[in-house]
Amino acid sequence: KTKGRETENKFVEWLHLFGIKAAERRRLNGILDKGDIAGWTSVDQERTVCVEVKSGAQLSIPQWIRELYAEMRNSKADTGFVAVRPKGKPSVEDWFAVLPMPVLMKLMIEAGYVKEKFEEEATSRMSR
Repeated sequence: KTKGRETENKFVEWLHLFGIKAAERRRLNGILDKGDIAGWTSVDQERTVCVEVKSGAQLSIPQWIRELYAEMRNSKADTGFVAVRPKGKPSVEDWFAVLPMPVLMKLMIEAGYVKEKFEEEATSRMSR
């Protein structure tokens, strides 16, 4: 638990460097877990991000993705990812993000990397 708390705190501090000042560790919510980080919204405050933070001594990606989807539902987040701290890598710049392909493609659509005419069909398939 101490390692997890330390990892979450490091990630929050890193987000603060990017101006995401409202980001903070979320307290445990029992069965309705909403992710590890609270307070990360889009610049216009209309969308939210769900983050599950893991110290990845052992990779359990399928389990982490299941947890992420549940937490995104519970928190009503628009997007999300798993932030993974590899063993022996205390600097957040050395960590990596894991996210489901539908979440990645939704972000790519929103960022303008997918032609607009495909957006509606792709979005409807992702919401299934």
